[in-house]
Amino acid sequence: MQQAKYVYGVIDSNEEKKFGPVEKDKTDEVYTLPYQDIACIVSDYPESSFDYGTREVMAKKLVGHQAVIEKIMKEHTIIPIKFGTLLENKEEVEKVLESGYFGFKERLDKFDKKIELDAVAAWNDLNSVIKKIGEEDEAIKNLKEEIVKKPPEEAFQDRVKIGSMIKDALEKKRDELQVEMIEFLKGKAEVNDSKKHEIMDDKMILNCAFLLDEDKENKLDQALNELNKMYNEAINFRCVGPLPPYSFATYEIIKADFEEIDKARKLLDLGEEVNASEIKEAYRKLAQEKHPDKFPDDIDAQKEFEEIHKAYKLLVDFCGAEKRSLKKEDVMGAYIISILDIGKEP
Repeated sequence: MQQAKYVYGVIDSNEEKKFGPVEKDKTDEVYTLPYQDIACIVSDYPESSFDYGTREVMAKKLVGHQAVIEKIMKEHTIIPIKFGTLLENKEEVEKVLESGYFGFKERLDKFDKKIELDAVAAWNDLNSVIKKIGEEDEAIKNLKEEIVKKPPEEAFQDRVKIGSMIKDALEKKRDELQVEMIEFLKGKAEVNDSKKHEIMDDKMILNCAFLLDEDKENKLDQALNELNKMYNEAINFRCVGPLPPYSFATYEIIKADFEEIDKARKLLDLGEEVNASEIKEAYRKLAQEKHPDKFPDDIDAQKEFEEIHKAYKLLVDFCGAEKRSLKKEDVMGAYIISILDIGKEP
């Protein structure tokens, strides 16, 4: 009986090759399963479904997953696959490679000799920043002066308001610095693309992924050093990488659900054979007819519009650039291969 295959990514190679175990002293060999001139990087997995386990176990598995991808990138351009992706057997891996072949090839060409570097910036002393905002913002200063004149029991709501005003001012300052920093780094390091990630706490100003040519890595480091001097070391800058293009080209692979596909097809009033342009045209027409702005008194209009967009995205992801059949026999057993939306454009 064949074991399930845990999938790490796709590389530009037609060779059967072994890369050693996932962890030292383990036997779970990482190897390629080729299809034409591309290959999946996989290892055998003992279960038919992926067990994430506790938070600690999941964190350990995620570190192992990333370690494999970053090991492979030293020899090959690799397009990462979402953490936890499991396929039933070798034949299913080949089916995924066949279905997503042109998309994988396009991405492999696009990201050849490219790396991701993640830049993080945080205030060294947040309290000093907050204090300065309180001293310089006229509205906050005036409200503070009013509070002094009131008994403590009457000033509570004003103190809450000051806290809210400081929070808003801090966010505005962060937004301005983000724009300034990203534009500076993009210009200095000849960045190809960038994606902002979630800000994790109040101290953090910037959390952004940059895609650039691998020979430009030093330029981003130099640009971060220049920023450090510009802000008189009041901000701490950190760079993580080089990494594979996690933020720009991580693929998700899921089994297609015929019921969902058929529901989406009927919602967009499409036939049983469609291509991307037909899906987009049907979506545009329906979105114009059903846009919630046209139905301000209908509380369900927004929900209906979201369902239309969800159906559109599902069908576009399933069909890709090709004309595909949406008949039950052709959808069952097929895969939806799509790029994860990680981060957002600055």
